[in-house]
Amino acid sequence: MDALRKLVNARKVVRLLGNAGRETQVLVLYDLYTAHNVEVLAIALSEVGAEVNLMQIEGSARHGGQLSQIAAEAMKASDLVIGLTRANIAHTQARQEATGAGVGIIVLPESHQSDFFLAEGWQADFVALRPCIERLAGALTEAATARVTSPHGTDVTMSIAGRCGRALHGFANAVDISAGYCLEASLAPVEGTAEGVIVVNASIPGVALIREQPVRIHVEKGMAVAIEGGVEARLFRDLLQSLGDPLVYNLGELGIGMNPSCTLDGTMLSDESVYGSIQLALGTSAYIGGTVRAAAHYDTILTEATLELDGRTVLRGTDLFLECA
Repeated sequence: MDALRKLVNARKVVRLLGNAGRETQVLVLYDLYTAHNVEVLAIALSEVGAEVNLMQIEGSARHGGQLSQIAAEAMKASDLVIGLTRANIAHTQARQEATGAGVGIIVLPESHQSDFFLAEGWQADFVALRPCIERLAGALTEAATARVTSPHGTDVTMSIAGRCGRALHGFANAVDISAGYCLEASLAPVEGTAEGVIVVNASIPGVALIREQPVRIHVEKGMAVAIEGGVEARLFRDLLQSLGDPLVYNLGELGIGMNPSCTLDGTMLSDESVYGSIQLALGTSAYIGGTVRAAAHYDTILTEATLELDGRTVLRGTDLFLECA
């Protein structure tokens, strides 16, 4: 029964989001941890007559770890790449080069979980949500400054002048990635401009849900200079320190979750997508419009926050103040 339920959502990836059809050259990139989820994708692809190519890589536990040159060349030779991997391949040179070559990329990080294709996020109305995501991405592009505040104590400002908003609406395209049901609008802030404090009250995907004490991140000149709090703060500090790269403290992304079917469950795709949540990521920004190449990229998730663009409130909690028609 689970296999049939998984196949329903694998078909969404292939037919709706990937628009794969007869003779579409599809590369399914998977790793040692996700092999058990390959079969349903292969079935869904064979049903539409796609040319299926499977490539297994070793895989990584670190989001943003680079791929081999062999994998990079295979990606560029495809029409559609589905990254069924434990770690996120979005923030890699190989992904950026494939996108630049006109390849549609669907990244599915944390797909090592047995219930990955059963997640509630797949129930999103992708078609209906797309206009609002694109409108919010447009508002980010048009703005010069952004400010995020929250009743938990967040108050951080940054320049976003000249940066293009990204519309991650789920549909594979030649401009940016699809991240499956991870729906968001986002961009890379201008390096060195963020100032203030971020109080993470919801999640640090890949590290922990925030269960007791919020994580306070102090930001100066675009870099996290202190991470305070309880056990989750310690875990995050230790992880970043272990990477041995000072650039992992760069404030590399501002994003807004746009999937009403998602809830906080500790996974990247769901936590980043919670409708109205704000993500403020540390680390690499080079593959989303910034300039920083760091050893990793980790998001932090805030809820009940307010986003102002050029002094105008565009989001408060789950209320979006934009016309999306």
